[in-house]
Amino acid sequence: MLKKVIKICGVFLMIAFIGVSIFFYSVYIAVERIQIQYETIQSTKIPEDFHDVTIAFITDIQFGQFMTYDRLANMIQKINQSHPDILLFGGDLFEDTINHTPSEQSTTQLIELLKSLKAPLGKFAVLGERDLTNEEIKTRATRILNDSDFEIITNRSLRLHNQSNASITLIGLDSLINGKPDYDVAFQGVSNEEFNIAITHCPDIVNESQIPLASLDLIFAGHSHASQISLPLIGPLDTLEGAQMYNHGNYYINNTTKLVVSNGLGTTKLDMRLFSLPQVNIYRLQHATSEVLP
Repeated sequence: MLKKVIKICGVFLMIAFIGVSIFFYSVYIAVERIQIQYETIQSTKIPEDFHDVTIAFITDIQFGQFMTYDRLANMIQKINQSHPDILLFGGDLFEDTINHTPSEQSTTQLIELLKSLKAPLGKFAVLGERDLTNEEIKTRATRILNDSDFEIITNRSLRLHNQSNASITLIGLDSLINGKPDYDVAFQGVSNEEFNIAITHCPDIVNESQIPLASLDLIFAGHSHASQISLPLIGPLDTLEGAQMYNHGNYYINNTTKLVVSNGLGTTKLDMRLFSLPQVNIYRLQHATSEVLP
């Protein structure tokens, strides 16, 4: 009988140890353990001048309550070590913009950190739903990004060159939540014959009938944080409005357009991550002589 009790106690102790270890990892390690996700995309529409050009996508910084200056500085150092040519930001600079207006100190710190990000072919951004909480927050978010050398491309497109007339096209779409996506304006002049990349905040925008998916080769989005806790075989414990159908990872829409939903950098509500590490998505563009199937 005593041996049986000891065995049962041992099992409970082991379960408790595993539980405490998982909790410690998700709270103290995973939230800072940034994952650099490297992928390659090949297309005949990618100009030869853009062969091996790299694009880094970051989103959901959530600076403030949990994302400290030091944590973000360490993440930025690792992003710069990957030497991206182009840097894209998908929105949400601060954590709680409903109950708190970001202080001047946090604004100054964020400008300092974001300005240190390097990308020789340019840094481009759209705003997230927290950046659009009200006009005061929107003005501050815009100032932070502008002062950090980001060009905001909400609801517009631009052609990006690499020392020649050849180009790829970036298209910025306003946030599905709190924003006003203007598809007609954003896609004005966009050619299906060119390599087109869209940046937006909420991935479920691809369900909107007005978005011309046939014009897009690649879409970057965030917002979901990959639910922060996602269990094997079970999946995300919760999903957010705007990221209920597309929560994290890669999706092919209509078998042609690739949607990339990043885990983002920061955390919200709980400073905890499990099976959804902070993430930077880096894509290497490669010119192909014949079309590559997904």
